[in-house]
Amino acid sequence: MTATSGYLSGPAPAGPPPTVRDPHWAFDFGFCVALQIVCVVPYLLGYEGLMSTGDGLIAAALSFALTATVMIRRQLPRLAVLAAAGLALMIAALISEPVMAIIVVPIIVYTAARWTDRRWGRIALALAMFGSVVGPVRWVFRFGFDVDKGALLIVTAFACASITGGAYLLGRRRNEWAENAHQRAQSELERQRLLIAEEAQRERAATMTERQRIARELHDIVAHSLSVIVVQAEGGKALAAKRPERAPEVLGTIAETSRQALAEMRQMVRLLRGEAEESDAEYVPTPGIDDLGDLVRRTSPLAGFNEYGDRPAVNQALGLTVYRIVQESLTNVLKHAGPNARSWVRIAYTPGSIELEISDDGRGAAAVGDGRGNGLRGMAERVGVHGGRLSAQPRPGGGFVVRASLPLDGFRSGPPHQPAAPSSPPPHPNVRPF
Repeated sequence: MTATSGYLSGPAPAGPPPTVRDPHWAFDFGFCVALQIVCVVPYLLGYEGLMSTGDGLIAAALSFALTATVMIRRQLPRLAVLAAAGLALMIAALISEPVMAIIVVPIIVYTAARWTDRRWGRIALALAMFGSVVGPVRWVFRFGFDVDKGALLIVTAFACASITGGAYLLGRRRNEWAENAHQRAQSELERQRLLIAEEAQRERAATMTERQRIARELHDIVAHSLSVIVVQAEGGKALAAKRPERAPEVLGTIAETSRQALAEMRQMVRLLRGEAEESDAEYVPTPGIDDLGDLVRRTSPLAGFNEYGDRPAVNQALGLTVYRIVQESLTNVLKHAGPNARSWVRIAYTPGSIELEISDDGRGAAAVGDGRGNGLRGMAERVGVHGGRLSAQPRPGGGFVVRASLPLDGFRSGPPHQPAAPSSPPPHPNVRPF
């Protein structure tokens, strides 16, 4: 593997770190140059009326240093505050006249309020307020103390304090605007993250619901078909010895049940893969109420089927639920009721609901089950999706009965209804989840 194959070949060779540039650097550099031209050059040229030559050189040097702090005001604002405060105090101590470079002080105060925390902003404001008093005192009384100049001192100090205070307030307001904008952006990002997480949760819930539905379908198809095949095969062995002419009938039932189970499994696999129906493939419609008679006939010759009322036109989901409840109940009869147990499937159609009753005269409470399946749970989930009711319990005197009530307009998308456990007698093992 070559070195160009990415992280699989090991860490990339170390190179020079990327250069990080402040986008405001060019502006601050130009601003600093402009300030130095205005505040330093006049002293270097020695314009008449500014101050003596010696004081002019000192003023030029200190002004150059003070204006240079503008260059670091964004990258190192705390250092800029300390440096500007020290240089301003040196100017006040060494030069008795105001210099142009003093305009840097409110700029640094604004910078501290805008780019640092509240504590450093207040420190910068306090230092500037102190300088607003020290500077005017030095300028007004440079020739000696004079009571008549008290008003001039007050006005000058007030003007300096107002400028620095205004710079601080402007900086704090800009800082608050930036913080609020950042918080709004963070809130929007969090809202988007929550929306994405909620959508992902909905997708996971939909996936889990679909998996449960597929698991119920597979369970009903496989459990019922194999139970019918096992019962028919065991009965066929005894029948072949006594009445050989009826053996083809039993084998035909086994073959028919196997073909239908394979067709339903093939249809479900095709659905999971997202494949379209092939033109020459056998089309197997979703079973429903119309298929109940054939289901009972194929399941057992000892099973009876009766309908009461006019059969309504129902949606595919409700029809499939009715079919699976009957299928699961008959499977329980085959597995737990005993070899000679008779069963009855009764379905009544009322104006507002479909009433189901599947009963048998088998072992009832004496049956023993492994309790490791999902039949009863699957029936409860199917009934609950449609807002119906389900009960399953042994019958007095022997046998077992499953009753379900399904409203014709009760389909809902909420959590499935869980049937209440019967108080007496205790649940029979042949309807334990299996």
